[in-house]
Formats: sequence, C-alpha cells, structure tokens
Amino acid sequence: MKTGTQRDKSKKKKARCSINLQALNELKEFIPDVESRSSSEVERMLMYDLPRFKEFKKEGIKVRSGKFTAQENETLMNNVYDFMALTGVKNACSLFHPKRYSEPLHIRKLKTLYKFQERIAQGIPRLIKQVYIRGRKLFDETNYRGRFTEEELCSLIKLHELHGSCWAKISKLTGRSETALEKRFSQLIKRSGKWSKKEEKRLIHAVRDILMGQAEQSIVATFSIDKLWNNIPWRTVSERVKMRNWIQCRLKWMSILRKKLNSGQSEIKKPDSRRIKVDLIKALNAMQVEDVSWLNWEDLAITVGKVTPYYLQKLYYRLKVSNIPLWQSKTFCEIVDIFYTQVLPKLEQQLLEGSLESKSQTEAKRLYLLSEIFDESEDFEVENM
Repeated sequence: MKTGTQRDKSKKKKARCSINLQALNELKEFIPDVESRSSSEVERMLMYDLPRFKEFKKEGIKVRSGKFTAQENETLMNNVYDFMALTGVKNACSLFHPKRYSEPLHIRKLKTLYKFQERIAQGIPRLIKQVYIRGRKLFDETNYRGRFTEEELCSLIKLHELHGSCWAKISKLTGRSETALEKRFSQLIKRSGKWSKKEEKRLIHAVRDILMGQAEQSIVATFSIDKLWNNIPWRTVSERVKMRNWIQCRLKWMSILRKKLNSGQSEIKKPDSRRIKVDLIKALNAMQVEDVSWLNWEDLAITVGKVTPYYLQKLYYRLKVSNIPLWQSKTFCEIVDIFYTQVLPKLEQQLLEGSLESKSQTEAKRLYLLSEIFDESEDFEVENM
C-alpha cells in the first residue's frame, strides 16, 4: 500500500502531467509538429516560447518559420545592439561565438544573467532557437571573407582528410565560418550536370536502405508521402552517391519519386495536372501568407497529395509565367489573388467539361508500401559502392 507521502507525490506527478499535457496542446497550435521534437527541446519551448507565442496571438501576429524577412533581421540586430549597450560587451560576434575569444566564461555569465536569448528574440514571432541560429550567422565575422584562394582550397582539402566533416574544428584552424567551409568543400568535390545511371542506382539504393531501416523500427511498414523524402539523412546519402552533394541528391530523389508515384510517367496526365493546379491555388489562398519565402512547400505537398515540394515549386512558377503578364512587378499576394479570381475559375471549368475520373480514382494515396516505390526486379547491385 502507498503511504500518505507517496500518494501526495503521485497526485503532484499527475497534476504536473495534466499541466504539461495542456501546455503541450497549446504549443501544438503554434508548432504543429511539436510531438516529433525531442523532450528537452519541447521543455525549452514550453518554458520560453509558449508565453511569447500567446502574447503574439493576442496582438494578432502569427508565428513564423522559413526565411527571415529584412524587417526580422533588422529587429534581431537592434536587439543585439541593445544587449551590448546594457552589458558593455564590445563585440557582437563574441556573444554568439564566445569560444573564439579570451574570456568565454565572462561572456556566458553575462548572457545568463541578462537572459540573452530571450532579449534578442523580442518582437520576432519565431522560436528562440531559430532566432539564435540566425544571429550566429549574421554576427559571424568569419562569414564574409570573399573568395577562397588556391592556397586556402588546398588547405581545405588536406584538413578535411585529417578531420573529416568536423567543420567547427576546421573553422578554428582556417578562420572561415563553418557554413562557408562546408558549402565551398561541397562545391569543390562534387560534380554537376546530367546524372549517370550508376549515380541514380547508388541514390536509389541508399534511400531504399534507409527507408527499410526506418520500416523495421515501425509496427506498420507503410509510409505517408512526406516520409518518403523527410527525415532522410541526405548527407549520408550523398556520401554513398559519392560525387553529388546532399542538395543534389534530395532534388534528384524527388524527381525520381514523382515518376514512381505516377507509374513511371515522365509527365502527369492532363486531368491530374489540372486538378493539382486547382488544389495548389486553393491551398495558397487558404494559407494567407504575405511572401513566397514564408511558404512551407513540404506542407503544401502533403496538402495537395501525390506530388513533391520541388514539383509544386516548378508548377507555381509555370502558372505565374503563363497567366500573369509582368508578374515580376507584382507582390506575392497580388499573384495569389489573380490565381484565385481569374485562373482558378477557368481550370475548374475545364475540369467540369472534361471526362473526370471518379473521386476514388483521383483521390491522392496517402500510404505507400516500399514494394510500391521500389520494384523488386530493379538491380540494386551497384559497382564500386
């Protein structure tokens, strides 16, 4: 039997769980994928971000993700300068990269005492973590040093042979930012141009192995369409493909996947293409964002169904170019408004006049078996893997 003290502790634990569950549901309103985050990250969000997001909601301000706007960058920089004036810190870079300087412990104490991360995120409707990461890039003195010299390139290759992809260590040795080093090294050793059959096989083989590993950890070995490109360690895939960077691998896989989802056809049939355009325009209008950089193409792809984010981006561009004269001079909101009021009715009329497939035929499939994506007859034995 439980003692009185044990019962009290049990009640308190249940109360904490109840409060946490309620707070988690509140946070989910602002961060829909919060349940996929680590427990430590969720705890930080609940402690630091949720109160901020509630205040933004009261003011009618939506929480944002994606590319930072010019106004957000300016707000962040002003917040950092205000913090420097408050604490007497002379160098903004030392706040984000204290290890590079002589008194890192003193700087860390000041940041803790004056709540650095909360202060620099004031007025910016984003996760504090996102604001801090952006600040690290904006205030990195090693991030804008011009082109790499031939000597630097030779040194970069040698250092990578010694330390691998430990960019933090290479950054200390070269004085270049981690981002600049990784990007330049990727350009240095990777090739461009048309993919060879051997490269495609390496890519398909690598993605297949990763998805099979994920399927083995799941009770039901099926994948929603977004899981066929999300949560894939693309840098690992890149290493197996060998001479392509991770961005090239991701885009190429999306191109291959689109063909597979459409029974190997290189182009989507006309009725399907019209339906996708209709769904895309409706989704763009419903999102009510003010700038194209705010769009989450992966979320859009899930909403539309049976297409990749890359395909939707190309479709959006084609719609814009073919339907809106002088589109370069128009804002994103104006473009979406023209889509919705002028282009959408024409597309819906074309669908109405055509011989449309039944709803069960056109409805986008949501779950896929690996056998539907990877043909068992395909040869996955690749030379020189």
